Amino acid sequence: MPSPTVGFREGLGLGGVARRTLGICFLLTTVFLWTLSNFLASFIFSDQTYDKPFFLVYFNTSMFAISLIPMFIRYLARRGVHGLRSDIRRMWAECRYQAAIASPTIDEEGPEVHERLLVNEHNPVWNSTDEKLGFRETAILSLEFCILWFLANYLSSACLQYTSVASVTILTSTSSVWTLVFGAIFGVETFSMRKLIGVLASLTGVVLISMVDLSGKSDENRGSFPHKTPGQIALGDTMAFMSAVLYGIYVTVMKRRVGNEDKVNMQLFFGLVGVFNLSLLWPLFFVLHWTGMEPFELPPTSQIWTIVIVNAVASFVSDLCWALAMLLTTPLVVTVGLSLTIPLSLIGEIFQYQQYSSFIYWIGAAVVFVSFVFVNHETKKDDSAGKVTSSATTTNPGGVDEDIVYG
Repeated sequence: MPSPTVGFREGLGLGGVARRTLGICFLLTTVFLWTLSNFLASFIFSDQTYDKPFFLVYFNTSMFAISLIPMFIRYLARRGVHGLRSDIRRMWAECRYQAAIASPTIDEEGPEVHERLLVNEHNPVWNSTDEKLGFRETAILSLEFCILWFLANYLSSACLQYTSVASVTILTSTSSVWTLVFGAIFGVETFSMRKLIGVLASLTGVVLISMVDLSGKSDENRGSFPHKTPGQIALGDTMAFMSAVLYGIYVTVMKRRVGNEDKVNMQLFFGLVGVFNLSLLWPLFFVLHWTGMEPFELPPTSQIWTIVIVNAVASFVSDLCWALAMLLTTPLVVTVGLSLTIPLSLIGEIFQYQQYSSFIYWIGAAVVFVSFVFVNHETKKDDSAGKVTSSATTTNPGGVDEDIVYG
């Protein structure tokens, strides 16, 4: 069976150099849009023009839900209304069957019953094969991860109220390090002395950056960036750091839950995450309003509405460009390329706020940058070594199925 990635690449009719060049263009677009999204959020958060991170992340989530509409239209065109009804009845029957086998009757005795329950608990049904997950399995996975995903994104946005875009970008980039740490703890990643050095180097860079932020020396060169107290900066840096930790947990648990990430249609997964977040999290608007943590208010001006909409579109398009870049290049190229958000955010602060970072801050940023590239290179090298042992099975070398982009 041919690889879907190969089919996608051949369908473009481009040679190797042209294909990689196009992939690099998509990658650079992703880097630019991710950085732009952070600066747009910082523009309305940092001076409290419209410091509503929950509303912004909730609004961004709606874009993921909207992405399901083209998939649903293609599904209806292919299956029709009768096919939809048939699939709904089939999924309902499967749910009832799974519920029945998960709850054995009191007459079922013997060690084999307990053994079966133990296997089902630690090895989900969709871990047993390398086939793509169906709609039902993907929906269950999305429901399990939607809150964790939303919380990680909320923290990475809310911290922009208290600290700079550069600090947020650098601190959140340590997520790959935490993915490695948690992966080693839960047995889904191999650990080595070289990776340990990368982890320690990353943490050293974080300490250097935090020391500069909390010392108050960065305030001398903050330019037009609003003044923040050391306590506010500490809160912002902590939120950015926790966002990276949560993302590391999210990726690790995903690997442990699913096994091979290639089995997940990520467009469907994130689309359903958007649907579940829109459906489940709207009551928090009332909670945040009544507690005074985030009084509900729609964007008061057309300028802020424009920023909110552009931010949401930029987040959505950047994820699409990321998927295309993965198809046209390799995961290692994309991972290294995304580290360009660190120097780009430092340069962006010079242009937007005339904010110049100290020498020690740049050293810390460089240490995090290098450790980011190093750890991901070591991880990808281990992944490649693991794939050699199972070369009989044709896999997607880009790590992203064509269905991610085209449903």
